[in-house]
Amino acid sequence: MVKSILAAGAVLSGLFSFPALAQSEELVSPRDFRNAIIQSMQETSEDTLCFVRISDEAFRAGPSADNCDYQAYTNVAYEQYELAPETLDQIVDEQAQRYVSLIEAGVDMENFSERLVVQLRSRAYVRNANLTSESGLVVEPFTGDLVAVLMLDSPQTLAAVSNDQLASQGVTREQAFELAISNTRDLMGDVRADDYRRIHFTSSSNGLISGQIWLPEMCNAESEDAAYFLYDRNGLMSVEMDDALGVSNLLAIANGFALQGEGVSNSVVRCSGGEWSTLWPAASADSSAFNPYVTG
Repeated sequence: MVKSILAAGAVLSGLFSFPALAQSEELVSPRDFRNAIIQSMQETSEDTLCFVRISDEAFRAGPSADNCDYQAYTNVAYEQYELAPETLDQIVDEQAQRYVSLIEAGVDMENFSERLVVQLRSRAYVRNANLTSESGLVVEPFTGDLVAVLMLDSPQTLAAVSNDQLASQGVTREQAFELAISNTRDLMGDVRADDYRRIHFTSSSNGLISGQIWLPEMCNAESEDAAYFLYDRNGLMSVEMDDALGVSNLLAIANGFALQGEGVSNSVVRCSGGEWSTLWPAASADSSAFNPYVTG
């Protein structure tokens, strides 16, 4: 299931024009692939859209500079293109049409309380979303560079919830996070698991796996001493701490992701004795001092 992120935050507006991508034996770069989707979106939409590039595989878009909050990720579509380069134009157009449709539909607030879930995201994600947001996202600190972000789940979108939206629904922060515990469990969907190089890999059929380790039952006095690395929005690695080779493999992979800037998180976190802490990098600051609304 395609999951796109709607996050509050104003961005630069503008209409970008990119040269047409010619079919060739050489694969286009992720950046050019992203730019092609942006151009196709503007051609698809009847109105001038706002765009801002976030990375080579992500951008934000919307109907105006004041409402440019649709955050799209193109890495999954790019992987599909790599498997079948001849379908480049088809993939680009399909992605553009899907994104434009979601932007035009907006965020559905129906059954608000039943759809509240928590997803873990990086501090950078929250800072980026809160750059000019008047109310900010609803978040709680977790550990390492990870933050628990309150989101609204739906079949095609995952919308980060702002403080204003929460207040408009008459739900307090405490009530929202309490509701999110059971909702995250119930909406998780099937959890897929696999092992490779002594590391456990898990994902969710509903794209919500990052919220799993936030659930209280994942780290209590009876829990195994284990390390976790969130390498993708729907991809989690874990290994038991008594498996030295597995831990070494996990840390090596996490370091590679950090060097390339490709992971959702730059921290490996640990559950030990019912408490979360940062395993790597060892010099990470105590997350209890984290204020997501202060840049730095």
